[in-house]
Amino acid sequence: MSHKKLQSDRDRKMLEMVENYERAKAENRHIYLDAEDFADLAEWYARRNNFAEADEVMRHALDLHPGNTSLLVEQAYEYLDRKNRDKAWEIAGGIDENRDDVIILRARLLLEYERPDDADLELDMLENKYSPSNIIDVAYMYIDMYYLDKAQEWLEHWHWSPDDVDYCSAMVDMLVCKGEYEQAVVYYNKLIDANPYSPMYWYGLARCHFWLHQYDKTIDACDYALISDDEFGDAYMLKGYSYSMLHNGQKAQENYEKATKYNSMAPEFMHILMGINKMESYEWAEAYEHLNKVMHYENHSDDPALCSSVYSDAALCLKFLDMEKGQELIIQYCDEAIRLNKCNLDAYLLKGLVYAHQGKEEQCVSIWKHAAELLPEADTWMVISYYGIEAGLFDFSLEALKKVQEYDPSYPDLNERLTLAYILLRDIDQAICYNQRSQNPLSQSTMDEIRRVLKENDKGNSIQILKDYLKSLGEPYNPTV
Repeated sequence: MSHKKLQSDRDRKMLEMVENYERAKAENRHIYLDAEDFADLAEWYARRNNFAEADEVMRHALDLHPGNTSLLVEQAYEYLDRKNRDKAWEIAGGIDENRDDVIILRARLLLEYERPDDADLELDMLENKYSPSNIIDVAYMYIDMYYLDKAQEWLEHWHWSPDDVDYCSAMVDMLVCKGEYEQAVVYYNKLIDANPYSPMYWYGLARCHFWLHQYDKTIDACDYALISDDEFGDAYMLKGYSYSMLHNGQKAQENYEKATKYNSMAPEFMHILMGINKMESYEWAEAYEHLNKVMHYENHSDDPALCSSVYSDAALCLKFLDMEKGQELIIQYCDEAIRLNKCNLDAYLLKGLVYAHQGKEEQCVSIWKHAAELLPEADTWMVISYYGIEAGLFDFSLEALKKVQEYDPSYPDLNERLTLAYILLRDIDQAICYNQRSQNPLSQSTMDEIRRVLKENDKGNSIQILKDYLKSLGEPYNPTV
């Protein structure tokens, strides 16, 4: 905690309490705190995703203060943070007191079980319903559950000053939930003016810059958060994301490792992000190494779509590493990706491509058409057309482009892709027709060169020569997937 002198009085006292607790733990002795301090300590660890430490604090606290309401309320919220609403409900049901924080907890749980009307009735039991503290707590409850109109309604029950910290905090969270990031930046700057060394305010500002695609500003804001708390794992993680978006894989890796060290990122998730980084720089072997590590973690994610993408990304790496030797494993990965997420388009495309390489063209086309039924849109057919060229199925690639034309006649680079498709089918008249409609038409000398290539080489040889030649013409004509 090397920067605690920069913190506010409250934050500094919190860090001192954490230091005292960890020192006592290292010396194998217990310290005595009152129940509210233990609740704050457990919350501190939970906010940093160190749930094991939060649980240990809570067990010790309840041994010293059995049945304490503040501790049970905090414990219930920790289970909610871990998506275990049933356990939170069980804990809340064992609390006998009807004080305001318990009532708000019960209302939150009713929202978790999609019973908003019952939550309203529960809130009617508040002793001083519209006190400032209740307004803030209930507004946050609704913000957390994305009942934003309800949150706004509660905030309107109090006449706030626009410079009031509580008001700014509630408003900034509301604006972030609504996706109004530029306005949220205004409120975060007000909060930072009030407390320049709050890591949470700087981190919140950093998130807004990230969503606005202002990655340099995101990194700067994360650095300010880390000045105040150099063990703030979420700030390292966001900083890593930003370096990744700026294509600086080395800096991204450094920050992901620190996020993992400080419990903000599971090791398997770090490998997912690094795998994506390596894929973006076409380092297929390194990318596959990271993704393969993820697949060997037990229960590597509770998000089926994310797990699915790990398998399809691994299959894509194998395609570029050694398509011939990796065919069986590619199909295995694609099948698992589809099992986890039936709408994983990449998995269908790669599996179809393997079948095409095996000479099973009908199976390939069938799989790709099935994918288009699941995701019936122009983007789907456009990427199918790319894979059709890669597979040498030029007739089907043209068919896919005509589907794109049906969905969206003004699709970007569509005429360029149609020009290329007709070139590959040796229909020069149609190629000329679409070339004339293109935003980036091929020059007459290029068209003459293409005619010469097609005339002087047999079909199989000319296709590869033509693909190599067209790569130099830019994205609209590049047939490589």
